[in-house]
Amino acid sequence: MKTRGFFIIALILSLSIQAQTVVTKEQGSVRTTSSSLYKMGKELVVSISIDITRDFSPNESMVLVPIITDSPEHQLELPPIYINSRKQHIIFQRETSKKEKEAQALQRKNGVRQTMHYLQSVPFEKWMNRAALSLIERSCGCGIPGTEDFTCIARLHPQPMPAPQLAFLTPQIEKSKIRKEKGSAFIDFPVNVAVINDKYSNNAAELNKIIETINTIKKDSNVSITHISIHGYASPDGPLRINERLSRERTQALKEYVSRLYTFEGKDIHTSYTPEDWEGFEALLGDTVFQQKEAIMRIVTSDHHPDHKEKMIKSQFPAFYRFASRHWFTLLRHSDYTVEYYVRPFTVEESQKVFDTNPKNLSLEEMFRLALTHSPGSKMYNRIFMTAVQLFPDNPTANLNAACIALMQKDTKTATTFLRKAPAVPEKTLAEGVACFLQGDYEKAETLFRQAKDAGLPQADENLKQIGEFK
Repeated sequence: MKTRGFFIIALILSLSIQAQTVVTKEQGSVRTTSSSLYKMGKELVVSISIDITRDFSPNESMVLVPIITDSPEHQLELPPIYINSRKQHIIFQRETSKKEKEAQALQRKNGVRQTMHYLQSVPFEKWMNRAALSLIERSCGCGIPGTEDFTCIARLHPQPMPAPQLAFLTPQIEKSKIRKEKGSAFIDFPVNVAVINDKYSNNAAELNKIIETINTIKKDSNVSITHISIHGYASPDGPLRINERLSRERTQALKEYVSRLYTFEGKDIHTSYTPEDWEGFEALLGDTVFQQKEAIMRIVTSDHHPDHKEKMIKSQFPAFYRFASRHWFTLLRHSDYTVEYYVRPFTVEESQKVFDTNPKNLSLEEMFRLALTHSPGSKMYNRIFMTAVQLFPDNPTANLNAACIALMQKDTKTATTFLRKAPAVPEKTLAEGVACFLQGDYEKAETLFRQAKDAGLPQADENLKQIGEFK
């Protein structure tokens, strides 16, 4: 009876490894003892040693097929290995060897230990740079199929992983660090009333949003508030002239409420208002799915007078208007507030503590200088650069440096996303070349490295040397 099983050998170019894959039966086994896959000139050489100690039944034949692969798209099957009982070996010599002329075979002599050495070479192709070798068992031809499994128990790279050099971009100094905290408060008023009652509805909690934001900033000894902005909105229901008065007076009432709690001067609190929040209405409508959506959207975005828009929606789509009255209009009566404050500059020594407690108080340049105090590639080093791009998501320099961190971690997908926002500078060209290098596109990488070299980046020259080793 034919033994089921498989051998898997992971190999690396110019490096041999000892394999311990074993197929056992009763007291003996068939196992690989050593294997190697290496490049010799224009050839890829495969060498496998197999140790056989178990006995074979009279009609047994084991067929082992070496397969070189680096992905499902690249698989190269090599001539098979036959381990035959005496009877099966006679059949192999008479029939199989004529069909498979390059196959290697061994006649099993039960009771003794035998070693078989397999050696083959094939023309080297570019994709083989990261090839692995699987030794699988195939059908013996006696009606009993063998087991095929291409899963490698280990994967070793044929060459050392590339370690291309990158160039980070130094951020510009932020002359005046101005930060903002924003929020929205939904303060309720009785109909036609513009006086704030902190005990009415949920007003206490909504007013507390503003108070907590201001208090948190005031407690920070490193900052000073420059001014506060309040923008009041009324909902689209009701006449525009009334909503205009209410939004103006209610915004002023909120300004006076805040002024009574703090020693801000009047000029430090700026106010503005929007009589009816049709933009907010449009945003809510855009996120809704229902049959009449497009028709209502045409009314909302039209140039009609606001009162006429409301009348058209109310008369043509009464069910929707009732829904909006119950669920949307309360959301469209809100006061958006912004607390703007100045942050003092920090030394490198101070920056670490600030980074650990309130990193948004640091400038991009301060975080860059802080990162340089840590070992490149360390956890804190990487964390600082990735925090910087989170706090300054649209800053080109922050995106370029974050791309460099991703490339140091061999994450080309994330790096490519950051590079889309990076500035058109030689450092970006270098990073794009590194991404291509790590993806195996050596020709494009070489072109980009040469451009970066011509622009004066010394890192590009070192990368070109590494490219030469992988091509």
